[in-house]
Amino acid sequence: MKRPESKYNCVIIDDDINSIQLLKEYVHALPELSVEAAFSNPVAAIKEIKNKKVDFLFLDIDMEISGLEVARMLREHVCFIVFVTGHPEHALEAFSVNADRYLLKPVSLQKFSMTINELQTQNARLK
Repeated sequence: MKRPESKYNCVIIDDDINSIQLLKEYVHALPELSVEAAFSNPVAAIKEIKNKKVDFLFLDIDMEISGLEVARMLREHVCFIVFVTGHPEHALEAFSVNADRYLLKPVSLQKFSMTINELQTQNARLK
């Protein structure tokens, strides 16, 4: 997934600008991560991501296009999908689209960091 000299690239999709800003701050707090792009419009994000390979996708659910549908469309382009949402009722459905994690807002930096570490460890075991 990652070359030793590079960072994990991250994309954020959320229709709440404040959530995007907070996730950007969390990504910047972890030296192994880098924000490649952030989108408040899921349609624009889909068009952009379909031409790339993304390490981490941080995705809201309740948007113009459901984050669940976005995940279905982008799964093959993303190593890890992490839903970051305020909607606990969608958790089971999120895993049906092969989500790797499901974080409920508000998310602390500690919980965010633990999630990233767990996924990196999981990925190392799979190699």
